[in-house]
Order: sequence, then C-alpha cells, then structure tokens
Amino acid sequence: MTDEITFALDIGTRTIVGVLLERKENGYRIVNSAVREHQTRAMLDGQIHNVGKVAESVQAVKNELEEKSGLKLTKVAIAAAGRALKTVTQHYEIELDKSRYIEEEDLKKLELSAIKKAQLSLQKIENSTTNNGQSDSQLESGLRTKINIDYHFVGYTVRKYKLDSMEIGYLLGQRGKVMEVELVATFLPRIVIDSLFSVINSVELEVEHLTLEPIAAAQIVIPEAMSNFNLALVDIGAGTSDIAITKSGAISGYDMVPIAGDEITETISEKFLIDYNQAEKVKCNLTAEDITEVKTILGEKITLKQAEIIAAVEPQLEMLAESIAESILKINSTPPQAVIFIGGGSLTPGLKEKFAEKIDIIASRIGIRKREDLNNLEGEITGVNTTQTLTPLGIAVTTIETKSKAVFIEVEVNGTMINLLTLSKPTVGDALLAAEIEVDQLTPRPGMGITATVNDELKTVPGEMGSQAKILVNDQPVGLEELVDNGDQITFQPGRPGRNAAAEIRDLIPDSELKEYTVYLNGSKNKVGTRIFQNNKLVNLDESVSDGAEITYTVPETIREALAQIMDLPAASFANQTIKFNFNGQQEEIVLSNYLVKKAGQPIDFDSELVDNIELEIKEKSKTAFTIRDLLQKKGNQNITFYFNGSELTIPDQIWEVEVNTEQVELDYQIKADDQIQAFSRTLTVAGVFNYINYNISDNLKEKMKIMLNGKEVNLAAKIKANDKLKVKLNG
Repeated sequence: MTDEITFALDIGTRTIVGVLLERKENGYRIVNSAVREHQTRAMLDGQIHNVGKVAESVQAVKNELEEKSGLKLTKVAIAAAGRALKTVTQHYEIELDKSRYIEEEDLKKLELSAIKKAQLSLQKIENSTTNNGQSDSQLESGLRTKINIDYHFVGYTVRKYKLDSMEIGYLLGQRGKVMEVELVATFLPRIVIDSLFSVINSVELEVEHLTLEPIAAAQIVIPEAMSNFNLALVDIGAGTSDIAITKSGAISGYDMVPIAGDEITETISEKFLIDYNQAEKVKCNLTAEDITEVKTILGEKITLKQAEIIAAVEPQLEMLAESIAESILKINSTPPQAVIFIGGGSLTPGLKEKFAEKIDIIASRIGIRKREDLNNLEGEITGVNTTQTLTPLGIAVTTIETKSKAVFIEVEVNGTMINLLTLSKPTVGDALLAAEIEVDQLTPRPGMGITATVNDELKTVPGEMGSQAKILVNDQPVGLEELVDNGDQITFQPGRPGRNAAAEIRDLIPDSELKEYTVYLNGSKNKVGTRIFQNNKLVNLDESVSDGAEITYTVPETIREALAQIMDLPAASFANQTIKFNFNGQQEEIVLSNYLVKKAGQPIDFDSELVDNIELEIKEKSKTAFTIRDLLQKKGNQNITFYFNGSELTIPDQIWEVEVNTEQVELDYQIKADDQIQAFSRTLTVAGVFNYINYNISDNLKEKMKIMLNGKEVNLAAKIKANDKLKVKLNG
C-alpha cells in the first residue's frame, strides 16, 4: 500500500463496501472497489453483533482489493455509524459567588457541567430501559440490573444562554451572577468503537483514521459553497435514518430515527406474501421498473405494478417522513435552509414530497445526492446503488483531507490512557470529561458560610474560597481550552474545597458594645457587663456561633440595668410607677417603687447613668401601695395619742369622710390611676372616737353613760386633745 492511496471501509448493516481512493490534481479517482453482503444478520442497526462473521466479510473485501490492486493493505479508514449516536438536551445553571464579569473558565465550567449532567441523564435512561426489559419475577424479587454503558463524548451544540434569567447571545464578557445554558450533547457508545477495532485487528489491519459516518457523508455531499448554510443531511439506510445538522461549516447536532428501508421492505413482504429477499429487490427496483414479476411464498407468480406497490407502502412513507421531520426540528428548532437525502431509502417514490409537507419546506430545497452528482470524482463503485457509495467515498476523502488532525486520538490523564473521539480538535476539557474528572474539582465550591441574626440584624460569615485546580499538559500549565494532540500527557491536580466558616460570638459583636463595670452594692463587690444569649441560652464570648442562630445582647447603661443583672431580676422590678389622680378638684401624682436606692446616703434615680466603681445601697420597701391615709398624712393630717379607759390610743386629729369615684371608702383604700377623690374633715370629738373604733351608742345607752374627760364630766361633743384622759362609765 502506498501513501497516495487510501483504503476506506463502510461496514454497513446490509453490505460492506471497500474502496481504494487516490487524490488527483483536480479531485479523486476510485482505484478499485469491492462489495460484500452479510450472509447472516451479523449486524443490526449499524452495530456489530457477531465480530467473527463481520470479520469474514471484511477479509473477503480486503482480499479482493489486494488482488485487484496488487497492493498489500495494512491500514484502513473506518467510520462509526451515526445511528449509534445518542443526543441529550440538557439545562444547567451555576450561581457565582457574586455578580461579576464572566470569564472563559466560568463559561467552560458551565458547559462541561451541563455535558456531565447529560452523561448522567443518558446513563439513567439506559439503566431504566435495561430494567424495563427484565421479567416480572426479576423486578418483583428486586433483582434490578445496573448496566454502565460507557460513552465517548462526541460534541455539543449550545441552544441558548441565560444570564440572571435573561436570554443572551453569548455569556463571555457579560456581567451577572446566575449563568444558565441549554445544550444538545452527543455521545457514542464505546462498544461501537471497540467492536469496529476488534474486527479490523482480526483481519490484520491498523486503523489509520476513524470518523463518524455523518461527517464522512457531509464531507463529500455538501458543496463547499454551502458549508456555512444551515442544512440537514439525512441518510436513510436499512434499519435507521441518520440525521446530521450543519451550521457555520460544522456539524452541530445528530439524531437517529428507528424507521428506514426495512419497514418498507417488510410491508411489501407482508402485503404481497413474498419472502424478505424478494421484497428487498422489489423495493430497490421500484424507481427503475414499472411492472415487477415475483413469486409468492405459496409458489404463485404475480405481477406487481409500481403504483400498486407505492400505495401499499404509503402509511410507512407517511410515518418515515413525519419522524424525520420531527427529529430535525427537535435538534435544529426551526426548519433548515435545505435538506439533503442520501442512502438507498431516499430513492423511494413519494418520500420527498411527503417530507416537504411535514417540515414545511418547498420541495425544491430537498435534494437527493448520488454518486453521479460528484464532478470531482473519477471511477465507479459497482455492485451497490450509487446513493450507497457516498459514505465509503466520504470516509476516504475525509481521511485524505484531515490526516494532519486526527479525530480519534489517545492521551494520558494522570497515568491512565484515554481514547478521545471528537468532531473537532480535542481540548483539555474533552480529555478531563472522558477521564471522568468531576467538574466540581476544577473550581471547588467555597466552604459553607454561617448566617445569624444579632439583635435582629442579619450577619454573615463567608466560608473559605478554596484553591483552583492545576492542569498541566506535558508539564506546562494550561487552561481547559488548550488543544491536545495524540500522546499528550495531562496531569490534573484537583482544587481544594474551601473550609466551612467558623466564628466565635466575639466576632459578631462590635468591641464598643463589650463593656464591664464594677458595682459595690451594700458593700459587696459585683461585676456587671454585656450579657449575650444564643438561642435564648446565656453564652460567653468564645462560644462558637451556630448557623442560623438568634443572638441577642444587652449593654447595661443605667443603675436600673445594673441592679437587674446583679439581683437577677427583671429591669421592670426597679421601675418608678407614676400614679395620677384628682384630689378635691386638683390634679396630683405620686411615684411608687419597690426599692429605695441611695448613693452616698442620698436617694438616686434608677435611670441615672452607670459608672465604673459606683457604690450603692439598696433597701426593699415593705409597703409599696399608697392609701387614702397616706395621702391625708402627706396633706398635713396628724395623729394624736390619748388614753381611753386607761389604754393608750392613737388616731388622726381630724375625722375624714372620703369618697372615691362618688363611692364612700375607708382610709386604707389604695389609690389607683385616674381616681377622683373627694375628702371632708372635722375636729376630733368624743363621738368621733367612738366612730373611729366602730362603737355604736344607742339612745338608751346615752342615758346611762357618764363621760369623764380629764376628771370632768363632758358630753359627746367635747373635743379631744393629745394626752387627754377619757373615761366612760355606765350608771346603774
């Protein structure tokens, strides 16, 4: 084999096509070709199920090409089937530590995080599908199988960005806090690549170049003048219809529809009772022959007209057209500018028109590409429909045009060899993703912060930011966007997560609020100062702050607050209570308290400022109520002492009649706020003494009584003075 000739293989579900292609001055020339059909169902939907059988067919193709060309073939270019690709639409958002300008590393982390989440979503879907396939007895017994299908990340397309909930064209350089992305990520099961390599190795060939079938087909089918257009390339094969979307000169998305030529073949077989192989020939000759003669499974010969066959398969064509249209709109959002059909199924009469209706594109913008449309290509591949030759030719052309930038490469990540399959030159970010490096290790989250309320004010203690990851390629520091080549050695040192916040009570209270005083109370030394409570529990300054704590503190500033702290009583216990009332038409007030506090022998107000080393005396009052008697004494009413029948008696020198709020009350009545008091007085007489001691004198008793005052007989109207001697005798 020479460097000028490229050996390409298209290993398809029905056939294997091999081609030797060389580059000429104005295009390419097909040197030789060979085609083999699988003798058994060794492949299904583009996936190799029997490596040995497929290898036999590949060996036959290789032998035929070597015989025709006289070359020893040692290297081959191959492509993975587009139908094996998996696409996942994924949303992800990241909240930055604060509002700031978006940098390249921020954007890359956002997109890689979305891709990682898409991988997990795909894994979850695959596991769910696997479990759904188990028997009822397995599910009932709890024997659920977890299948970890390994995938190559192939590429992604961003559908939209958002910044602080507003949709925006591109995030880089914008300012905000919450970044969002919605993207379509594409994955390829590693088993597809592994089985291809197994077949190639078993026939003693080396893989020179690996690409994807949609890329290969696009390389040769899409004219260079249309490379920047938004196009859909649809390859309708036997088992599936593979779809690729191109934008701005690159493939931006993939999908697969599990409906294709086989459904049409099966319908023809069932409708006309002919075997599958005959039905396949009828389908392939549908555009070439108006009348076809076949033999049914019962041995009867029948003649089928083209119109009759098309009518029979119309429901399948309807379903195929609708499914392809839905898939294109799913990954492209809007109808593309044009659609290009390739593959044997694309030649089915009526498909193009039905598809135009479903996707709302005029039929002239839907094209079917064949080998005959390629002007820069000499030679033919015989033994297969010309629409089926585009993929093997595309594989060969892609290999020739991209030899200097391999799509499938091998790199080393932290000592482990990693295979990368990408649509464009792979980056460090692609390699880390393939090595299953957690995205969070790139820029670890900061430690958890602490929030607490301090006297109803919210306080926050942030956690530590942590350290950034270090990435080296061949011992040189790089970023995530750095390109990597085959054989590169990548070293990844994960960033260190930030430590969680820790704080003591003293960290949340200003120093100016932390006060301490010495107070001497009744000769005893006491310390008073700022008192702090965390969740209603008294704490000291070096106590750890609990997340979400409610912290309150009080600073003593008055005598009242100091006494409350020393005596462990509510501050209200040392309040002065003012009572306002009306006495004989005059507004008056009195001030009451439970304690009497003195400084240097003089009463001091509870609201006086607290100072350090203050000396106080305190005495609890035995009586805290204020009565009518207290009021009258305050007004100047005096008590006098005299002797009654030899016993000492002390009573007011005037006799009062008192009404409160129009009702008569006793002298021990406790005055209340807003009381209306009326008082009337008279000089103390003998009759007043009897009234004071509640001694009632009847008329009969008056006649028998003999009243002596200081040795002289007097009547009830006689006035009493201090130290008088009053005696009462009863005459027999």
